[in-house]
Amino acid sequence: MQVGRYEILEIIGTGATGRVARAHDSMIGRQVAIKLFSKELAKGEGRLRFLQEARVVGQLSHPSIMTLHDMGIEESTQTPYLVMEFLEGQPLDRILEKGSLPYPRACAIVAKVACALGAAHRRGVIHGDVKPANVLITDDGRVKLMDFGMARLASHDTGASPLLGTPAYWCPEQILGKPQDARSDIFSLGVVLYEMVTGKRPFDAESLQAICSRVLSSTPLPASHANPSMPTGFDEVVARCLTKDPIARYAVAETLAEDLYPFARRKTVHQVSPQAVSNGNGLRDRAARLLRSA
Repeated sequence: MQVGRYEILEIIGTGATGRVARAHDSMIGRQVAIKLFSKELAKGEGRLRFLQEARVVGQLSHPSIMTLHDMGIEESTQTPYLVMEFLEGQPLDRILEKGSLPYPRACAIVAKVACALGAAHRRGVIHGDVKPANVLITDDGRVKLMDFGMARLASHDTGASPLLGTPAYWCPEQILGKPQDARSDIFSLGVVLYEMVTGKRPFDAESLQAICSRVLSSTPLPASHANPSMPTGFDEVVARCLTKDPIARYAVAETLAEDLYPFARRKTVHQVSPQAVSNGNGLRDRAARLLRSA
């Protein structure tokens, strides 16, 4: 299959907004990733809106934002597409399937994502779908925020739901249909951070209605409740991200990053079980008896 000058090699992922393929750029001779949208996106006025939105996303430049190389609409099939850098790695949701992460590593990752969001927010771009599946950890340890603006681009599809993204990461204003801004992305990032260090989503439930109810009205247990190794002050950072009132959240994503970096530089403190302490005391007593007898 050919899309523009790009030869599609394989489909490597599918999602609510389209398919992602690994492709070959014949002109430059490099591998790229192509996001293929529904052709409905290119109908009528949607065609111009898609190109305008993609142009704004393409102007974003940050080490932790997936680089957008090209965009277009394949004329024969009317398929809108975005061409991005291709990187080997794992999305964060796959990593979290194995369990929670040590809080220093989680804080380092989220701080980089926050800096990426800050760079976009200064250009007036809201991500709108911050979640572990959209954070790539490359094989060489870099952090890349993916699908910037994809939720907004997908909203131009006539079949799209007015509520986009993954419910467990929605912010209150999104559920209530109120305007969203940079602080909306910060709420979703707070959900991601909580999940990374506890292994649980703070507002998870079995139904969409129950999730929305928890996001709007419930306060999750502090992260330290699930992980006692959390340092003092960490719970306050997470709580500020997850507050219901956007005014009380971090207004600037870089400020969140500044508060997280000190935690990222700490060493994880391993909790010692009472049994281990008891065993250790027993060994010391035994050693003392042997020395006295000698």
